[in-house]
Amino acid sequence: MTTLLEARNEAPVQFLWGTNVLVEEAELQDIVRPDVRLSETGPICEDLDPALFVTDQAALEEMFLSGMNAVARMDAAPPVALVSVRVQGWREGHGIPAAADTSPYVGWCCLSATAAPSTAESGCLSLADPRAGSDLTAMPGLPWGRQVLVRPVPGALTIAPGWLTHSVVPIEHGQQLVVAVATCSR
Repeated sequence: MTTLLEARNEAPVQFLWGTNVLVEEAELQDIVRPDVRLSETGPICEDLDPALFVTDQAALEEMFLSGMNAVARMDAAPPVALVSVRVQGWREGHGIPAAADTSPYVGWCCLSATAAPSTAESGCLSLADPRAGSDLTAMPGLPWGRQVLVRPVPGALTIAPGWLTHSVVPIEHGQQLVVAVATCSR
């Protein structure tokens, strides 16, 4: 079973698998250039110069820091002290296999997206519980074994523990995304 989430303002923290994951809609008006666009051609995934897309790098970093600390508080974990943010361009054909990160928390924020793809899952951020047996217990009423997908719409902000496996569903023809990806340290 798959759960497809939309970023929302009214319920910023979702409880999934008994694991705290933040999924909310970030206000990007004063952080991202209004004319953010990825060029039509280029590699399927590339690191971009943040200055071309972000008008206030400090505000972008603070947005991630605030979200990571909100999840850390819910986890009763030490606060996050520092975030590192990079901006990436994703084009058709891009998809990443499931991986985890050594960072206590990882964050993603969609800065720009082309028009809605014909496939609802295209370009979605996918989070899954990697613990042994979790994929074998998907039953009504139990949270484990469910993949969570977050749609790539501008402002979609997701913060998750680094140990959760994450991937990007392959991006379809004509779709392009600009995404800020953050890791942290304590």
